[in-house]
Amino acid sequence: MRFLALLLFLPMTSLSQTPIIVDTDAGADDLIALLWLMKQPAIQIEAVTISQGLAHPAEGAESVLRLLEAGGLRTIPVYVGIDRPVQGTGSFPAAWRRVSDRLLRDEFPVAKRRPESRGAAQFLADRLMDARRPVRLLALGPLTNLGQAVALEPRTGPGLQELIWMGGALDVPGNVPEAPTAEWNAWVDPEAAERVLGCGWRVRIVPLDATNRVPIGPAVLRLFEEEAREWAATVVLRLLRTETESIVAGRYFAWDVLAAMTLTERKITTQRMAAVAVRKRPRQRGRLVRVEGQRPNAMVGVSADPELFLQLFRGLLP
Repeated sequence: MRFLALLLFLPMTSLSQTPIIVDTDAGADDLIALLWLMKQPAIQIEAVTISQGLAHPAEGAESVLRLLEAGGLRTIPVYVGIDRPVQGTGSFPAAWRRVSDRLLRDEFPVAKRRPESRGAAQFLADRLMDARRPVRLLALGPLTNLGQAVALEPRTGPGLQELIWMGGALDVPGNVPEAPTAEWNAWVDPEAAERVLGCGWRVRIVPLDATNRVPIGPAVLRLFEEEAREWAATVVLRLLRTETESIVAGRYFAWDVLAAMTLTERKITTQRMAAVAVRKRPRQRGRLVRVEGQRPNAMVGVSADPELFLQLFRGLLP
């Protein structure tokens, strides 16, 4: 644990050159985050793994493959995960999943490539064992694929330089009706989150505490409606329009986009070291809590800079 504490304090300069694996459940905000990463010259996406969550994994893989091909990234492999949590039956609402399953179907043709034959968890277990090729992992959905990878290979992690996860809520209310203190990604598969947080990896968490500071409201939607011309901006606009009801109601935030932005802009969030655990009791299922008296196991985003976020988000426009 002393080694972990030292790792959390190491400078980040070398990480900017480290390849990225994106683990995503392929909702609208996931695809916007992936699109933002695709436009960053400093980011090298090595692979994409599809987690169960908003989209069903097979359908999510199709959305991601269409987006990658449209962006000219035809060699990035896509791996499909299992369509269930590592334990239990937690799931996003069926209506949300139906919408997520159909994203980008009207915008782009069927992808010419298919997903890799190896499953996402096996790929991660194999890849993260390779200490000679360090990689960062950006997780934008439930941590199911990583949790299963650890079950397949308990030593998984020598090649993982850093895990960044959008998930959880600490000092703010959650967004899950069944468990008002929890955030969806943590609630759907808390067992996977618990398993991952216990691995001793270098972890950064971007919870609701930070994402609540970066709403995507009607003004942002209007901005893209008025100025979207280039293909990436028009795709963002179409994805935002699938969330119009939530945007107008003030319930839509830059969850995954903010997490993606921390890969190149660490100062966009204010972070604190903490010892974090995951609750699993029914009314607190998926709640992240600080554990007093234990060594830190994560850097946690406690706030975010909305002005810097908007500046970076506008970069998707021409």
